[in-house]
Amino acid sequence: MTNFLLTKSRAGRFANLLYTTIYPSKCLFCRRVLDGAELYCSNCQATTADMEHYTEHVGWLYAPFAYESEVAGVVHRFKYGGARALAKPMAQAICTHFPDIYGDFLVPVPLHPNRLRQRGFNQAAHLAMELSEILNLPVFDGLERLRETAKQFDLAREQRMTNLAGAMGIKTGFDVAEKHILLVDDIFTTGATANDCARALLEAGAKQVDMIAFARA
Repeated sequence: MTNFLLTKSRAGRFANLLYTTIYPSKCLFCRRVLDGAELYCSNCQATTADMEHYTEHVGWLYAPFAYESEVAGVVHRFKYGGARALAKPMAQAICTHFPDIYGDFLVPVPLHPNRLRQRGFNQAAHLAMELSEILNLPVFDGLERLRETAKQFDLAREQRMTNLAGAMGIKTGFDVAEKHILLVDDIFTTGATANDCARALLEAGAKQVDMIAFARA
């Protein structure tokens, strides 16, 4: 299992230090300077996400915010704008809303190698490593995409479910037998991605699979 263990790189730790040094008291959403140690200001009333879902293989869903306005801006800056250090306050916001998250370990939703090369990093893995420090749980990179799929945001709901079906698999040697696993991604949309990841984990012997995301679309 140690082959799949994810830990922060030196560059990642430096990025966190830089963020907390230069931006110690700015609102996560609007970047307004704050007086105290809050994560976001009172002017940014981020809509709380609905926790109910109809995903076959996922148990609990931990997603604090609805994917709109300021929340969508944070995700876009994190995912496409190079602001990788946002993973830390995003993880803090998740755990503030859900202080009782528990499981055996965290598993980030994987990117296909081609998509990973294009983007340069897996945002789910960065978020998972920050959650790891707060929840005191290890992160294992044990899932893989067996085939490249179309981008989910370009598809209708039924197409999304078909697009992801059977796309995820377990890496050889990754032992999940009787484990309670916490899947991690930046956004939970229709649940197609999470569902196929959870299916693969449950078929490999996992006891339960829950989902953690920063926002729900």
